Amino acid sequence: MTKLVQGVLTIVHGLSSKDRKQLVRGMLDAGLLTEDEQDRIVIESRRRDPTRPLADFVKEMKQKGRPKTADA
Repeated sequence: MTKLVQGVLTIVHGLSSKDRKQLVRGMLDAGLLTEDEQDRIVIESRRRDPTRPLADFVKEMKQKGRPKTADA
């Protein structure tokens, strides 16, 4: 893990959910990170977010018409 990622993760843990999302989005949009670094930061930034059952997620995606399948 790079020093940049270590520093960002330290900062991310102290931020509110809204601020975490803004920081991560800004870094991703700026292209400052490798794909692996992006994945690591996104995972860490979402670790404290509320969860929900998979069935609820699948139901919501179906209501939105996603994913489009070949047989649909």
